[in-house]
Amino acid sequence: MDASRLEKRTHGTEEFPFQIYPVSGSQDGDVIPYHWHPELEIIRILAGEVGLTIADEQYTGLAGDLFFVATGELHEIRSERGGQFRSFVFPADFLQFRRADRAQTELLAPLEAGTLWFPTELRVGMPGSDVLLQILDLILNACAEKRPGYELQVKAALLLLLSEGLSGALLCPAQHMPRDYRTQLLREIVAYLGEHCTESLRLPEVAQHFGMSPQYFCSFFKAHLGRSFVQHVNFLRIERASRLLRETDQPIMDIGFAVGFENFSYFIKRFRAVFGCTPSAYRKSGGQPE
Repeated sequence: MDASRLEKRTHGTEEFPFQIYPVSGSQDGDVIPYHWHPELEIIRILAGEVGLTIADEQYTGLAGDLFFVATGELHEIRSERGGQFRSFVFPADFLQFRRADRAQTELLAPLEAGTLWFPTELRVGMPGSDVLLQILDLILNACAEKRPGYELQVKAALLLLLSEGLSGALLCPAQHMPRDYRTQLLREIVAYLGEHCTESLRLPEVAQHFGMSPQYFCSFFKAHLGRSFVQHVNFLRIERASRLLRETDQPIMDIGFAVGFENFSYFIKRFRAVFGCTPSAYRKSGGQPE
């Protein structure tokens, strides 16, 4: 069950396992519900406000801020107030050397093992942030231009980023424990709700599924995911509705019912709460929230 909230998408290709999100042609206003993946992720805030939850901590990112997601960490990204961001996703073994030199054994091997990574947040203006932003700009430009050899440019830039992190004392023992009981249970809950959010979900039945009382389940959920059970289910449904609005010409009322809402007016209300506009306005704007 845990694996069902593991992202099933391939980041980049087998030959070049690196990807920047949002990909070309997609919207900066997307909400990305809780998920996890074995790859490392660097999130750069470009403009506006971006809400993030990484593990069970909540953050508001502003232009120039950087956030680092360790392998296996549950995380969610929500564009707010014109928020724009870029996520750089890659597996740690993408940077491995064939020769077991000092860089391999003391830096890259711990990185792959999940015992070494950046702290979760590095705010604009903090020591080291300027040079990391410049390196990420190099990566963005290389991927935009795609000149011959750009893959090597990206790989070299990521290695430079790690080097700067090491020399600036930014790299540290990973702060997460992805295999502890609490994290495992959260993954399973997120997985279950992601699979069944379009169905009729009742709190007593969901709590019983995880061997909890409804009261304890609500308390555990709110404490670690930052919103109530009902708010989270609605958020998942709205995220699915937004994709259907962008990618299909399905009638709006049909979309509301298809993603699990039993009342159309309530669907409109919840959609406006997330995106600041009605589903109709969202579709007309091409998927750009207000």
